[in-house]
Amino acid sequence: MSNPRRRESREPTQVQQLFRQLMREWFWISLLLLPLTALISFSTQTAPNGPEAALLSMCLVGAVLGLLLLRPRLALGTTLGGMSVALLTSALLGAQGWWWSPVASLMGMLCGYLIWNWRRLSVVLAYFGWELARLDAEPKVFPERRRASYSGSDRLQGQIMALEQAMGRTRDTRRFIADGLEYLPVATMISDPQGKILLGNRKARELFGHSLVDGDVIEELARLGYPPLDHSPEHRLSTLPLTEFRDIRERSLRLERAALLPVEGDVPIGWLLSLTDLSAEREAEEQRSVMLRFLSHDLRAPHSAILALLDVQRHEAGADNPLFDQIEHQVRRALDLTDGFVQLAKAESEAYQFRPTLFAMLVLDVIDQALPIAQAKNIQLEHELEDDEAMVSADQPLLTRALFNLLENAIKYSPRETRVSLNVRCMEGWLTCDVVDQGKGIGAEELPDLFSQYRRFSSAQGVDGIGLGLSMVKAVVDRHGGQIGCHSVVGRGTTFSLRFQLLS
Repeated sequence: MSNPRRRESREPTQVQQLFRQLMREWFWISLLLLPLTALISFSTQTAPNGPEAALLSMCLVGAVLGLLLLRPRLALGTTLGGMSVALLTSALLGAQGWWWSPVASLMGMLCGYLIWNWRRLSVVLAYFGWELARLDAEPKVFPERRRASYSGSDRLQGQIMALEQAMGRTRDTRRFIADGLEYLPVATMISDPQGKILLGNRKARELFGHSLVDGDVIEELARLGYPPLDHSPEHRLSTLPLTEFRDIRERSLRLERAALLPVEGDVPIGWLLSLTDLSAEREAEEQRSVMLRFLSHDLRAPHSAILALLDVQRHEAGADNPLFDQIEHQVRRALDLTDGFVQLAKAESEAYQFRPTLFAMLVLDVIDQALPIAQAKNIQLEHELEDDEAMVSADQPLLTRALFNLLENAIKYSPRETRVSLNVRCMEGWLTCDVVDQGKGIGAEELPDLFSQYRRFSSAQGVDGIGLGLSMVKAVVDRHGGQIGCHSVVGRGTTFSLRFQLLS
């Protein structure tokens, strides 16, 4: 996967481009300055020594220009040294009886020094302007301070003022990031590649109970109660198991890790680690499990006992009693409500176990469960599978229950001697399952509330139900990353469509 930042870093930077341009300009300036120096030296020298004097002046100036390019930090010293050499050479040659005027070389060196510094200053100003414009174009993290406007004509002073304001903005951003990291609601640490902690925020210090800077990540985790690790190379940060564990204070913690990668290369320059405290969530899940166990077992037991006692009383009475029928009806409603609530709670929980699943197997299982209900109403139950080998990632028990709820509703709300169909087809990486009935249908004004809990529709009058089945179906489909839709026409029937992504 390409990284735009890395791709950008391989291209020449603005600084490189500017200095390449400076070198090209300096080459052309030298080509103009050297002949001009030679011409001035030739014109100020006596005729017999003119060519030699011009060559000597040009060599001295050329040497200084080359040193300016190679040693830019020593520009002033190089220029003064070159002038001194020119004067000394003139004196030595004069002592030998050969007159050579150093004026041309001195002028060439001085002009070269001035032009060199002027062009370098232009490059610096151009770079400042480019960087400041680039900084202004970046998204603003927070409102900036009011900038002091500069109305003068000195470009250097204007750029310096703009740089001062940009540095202030950078300091503000750094403080903002540091404060944001410090007060993150999750314990966060930053370490170097070897695992030495460089920074730990407030939550991390509270979690470990002391300052973390300069400590070792693995040693600190071991003191906290992380599962034992040896100190062999394979157990360094790059392969540190990311798991949930209980620390020495019985808190449920989850470790997460991210590599801090440079702009170029894939070798981490550090690690970002976080410890999330999940104690409250795990306690709530445990309480939820206890409640589900209570509903699914302890609350069922007395209702089942009531039904058994009713059967005994009916047998002893030897005749039908409307009161017994009413009691049985209400008890079974209570059992249905308990079962619906338990199924909905399971559907909304996080304890899904996804596995590759043949969707055809789910369909056949659902058909077998619903067939007795359909036969009791003389309803024809049909199914059509376009691809018997289509596979999805699913929690089999929950998805089977969701499909059964749809099929059971279709049978429940359909008149006798009608037809209910379950059709499965695959297209463009998606599996679509349609449950079609010929029942009463649902009004268009009621469709927006179709998946609301405890919602009963006008078409459901006279049919037992508690209004939790479709809520459970919607929760299961959402957790599977699927989609559910409904098309219904009053008096003609309803079609529920489920879509799931196929496993490749």
